[in-house]
Amino acid sequence: MKISVIIPTFNSARTIEDTLKSIFNQNWPDFQIIIQDGKSTDDTETIVARYPTAMAGWQSEPDNGIYDAMNKGIRRATGDIIAILNSDDVWLPGTLERINSVFLRNPDIGIVSGSIEVWEDSPGGAKVVLKSSLLHSRKSMAIQHPATFVRRNVYERIGLFNTRYRFGADYDFVLKCLGANVPWIILDDILVRMRADGKGTTFNFDDWTIRRSYRLSSVVSESLTCTNSFIRYVSRTIILKIFGGKTLSAFRSYLWRKRIYR
Repeated sequence: MKISVIIPTFNSARTIEDTLKSIFNQNWPDFQIIIQDGKSTDDTETIVARYPTAMAGWQSEPDNGIYDAMNKGIRRATGDIIAILNSDDVWLPGTLERINSVFLRNPDIGIVSGSIEVWEDSPGGAKVVLKSSLLHSRKSMAIQHPATFVRRNVYERIGLFNTRYRFGADYDFVLKCLGANVPWIILDDILVRMRADGKGTTFNFDDWTIRRSYRLSSVVSESLTCTNSFIRYVSRTIILKIFGGKTLSAFRSYLWRKRIYR
């Protein structure tokens, strides 16, 4: 079974080689690497050029954000299964073999999602394993996108990512698939190591807008959720500015471990 992996990049010279090595170390016989670059100005292309198979899938042009880059990559994909891997994430050994066996045993399944190990790329940084969960996906983005593999015909049926959302288009796609009853398997296997930068996250209204568009909750409920998210964002920003990265890391670790679907 051919697997296409799409890697959106922009000035990813520091991390892209680790990502590529993790793909080649799968020793998978039939895969396609698509690198959709947003006109990097660093040495990203120079590093990719060391790997002819990856360079064959290189395309660099301006885009309208990461989801636009993902859409461009999906349109170029020729594999039966499509994966999207961030340019600072890595596949763990045996990931493609595991995914291939699940799809072969379950020909009606459209999507397979696993777990990720998130770690802060800093001394003493937080680390946690986060599982994918369909049960909690109507409350928040509980599917681990870097550990999600989708049949190409699902994209053909459901459509691509909605670039209206700069931060939450993957959540919107998950809800569209659930609404269309796409068969889905959740694995406990840790498939990806995901690097976090150790900084505070960006506050945005995408999840609120998406849940409201699918009528998943009331305005009052969403207002409370949004307020809580904003308070946590402000808290992280203050902690980082006053107490530094180590304290923020401890706070972030606490928030991660509160997730009931870990």
